[in-house]
Amino acid sequence: MKRTLHLKVTDQVSTLNRITSAFVRLQYNISELIVKPSSEEGISDMLITANIEDEAILKILIAKLNKQISVIDIEEVKA
Repeated sequence: MKRTLHLKVTDQVSTLNRITSAFVRLQYNISELIVKPSSEEGISDMLITANIEDEAILKILIAKLNKQISVIDIEEVKA
């Protein structure tokens, strides 16, 4: 099942690498990635789509992403 996550992140050099590494560690590919500046300076909005069937894996992934210092907020986008 395709899942889309919306993240609000700080603009730092290593932010994208840290976030994509969480997917790599769980062996999931990102099928779509959109990053754009938000209305707040130094903050970006990120949309990530991945094929994640297991709800438990999704919860683990969200927990790992929430531990990242550069992640301000994260939510699943419901279709």
